[in-house]
Amino acid sequence: MIHIKIEKEEIKKIQKRWSKWFFREKQIEEFIEIMDSDDSFRKMIFKNGKEYLLWKNEFIQNREVIKNTSWKRYIIDYFFRNLSKEDEVIRIYKKDIKKTTREYLIRKYENYRKSVAFIDIVKILNVQVCPYCNRNFLESYTIVDEYGKKKRMFKGDIDHYYSKNEIPALALSFYNLVPCCKICNHEKLNFTKRTFNPYYDYENKEYKFCIELYTNSDERDINNEKNIDDVENRRYDSTVWQGISDNFKIKIRDVNGENISEHMENSNLIFRLEKKYNQSKEYAKEIIRKKYIYPETYKDDILKNFGYIFKDESDLLETFYSISNSEEFSKNIPLSKFTKDILKQLGILDETE
Repeated sequence: MIHIKIEKEEIKKIQKRWSKWFFREKQIEEFIEIMDSDDSFRKMIFKNGKEYLLWKNEFIQNREVIKNTSWKRYIIDYFFRNLSKEDEVIRIYKKDIKKTTREYLIRKYENYRKSVAFIDIVKILNVQVCPYCNRNFLESYTIVDEYGKKKRMFKGDIDHYYSKNEIPALALSFYNLVPCCKICNHEKLNFTKRTFNPYYDYENKEYKFCIELYTNSDERDINNEKNIDDVENRRYDSTVWQGISDNFKIKIRDVNGENISEHMENSNLIFRLEKKYNQSKEYAKEIIRKKYIYPETYKDDILKNFGYIFKDESDLLETFYSISNSEEFSKNIPLSKFTKDILKQLGILDETE
């Protein structure tokens, strides 16, 4: 649902921190053993055997090469390779690799998942709210145990966009690991359908949330799957637009009025997005009600009397509706996508914002 945007400087910091965790002498020795015994996996990293042997011999002859940036580049390029094209990913990585290789990659992933390096990398990414549902916080903090020892904690989870069982060769690949909440990761566990990809999909270009009145075709409530009583009269309830009635539904629609993309359709199915957001009707009603207690004259009075607090009208709107025009900040506010879409539907925000 929410795009994880990574700037060039951020990816440099991430690769530097990841390298510090991965490039250790004993770990490289084990990694070489894996590549020596698995041609299929080795060919995903090196163009040919000669290139690999040159790289390997550099390490054997001088262990200090582990500090050399260009020597490390082969491995970094593999684990940070772009995975945006699904057909290419399937063709290159969905191959049989040896059981020992699968076990190695999964074991290293588990080690990475529990490492301080991973927590540092999530901090660089600045992902504080689940990108799949945009509802749950991903808490990260330090605790002190009864013996006075400090411990870094991350209370979110990691989703393998391409599952470990389907494509084990990507078990440790950076762009295959999505920080998310435990609920979403659990719900996606047994599905192989492709969902919204936070690293490569852009929510504002693809879909939007909408408040819609019932129609005669709405026989069952989205949330509890029960029959909707007296739907004929409920569909004409004008008090919905006053923030009084909850005789409406919250739907996910394509921004151009077409069918939503397959990725978003799958996300809606797997993460139960419409069901979850239809539990937020009171929040939607609050947004509508705020429209009526925020008339133009009231806005002018606030700016006149509290101009030292708010820089301009945009700043006042952000405070009033708990939103932000900053993409970096907005992605870390629960329900930020939903809030902005409803404000646009109500004409409070411009469609281009």
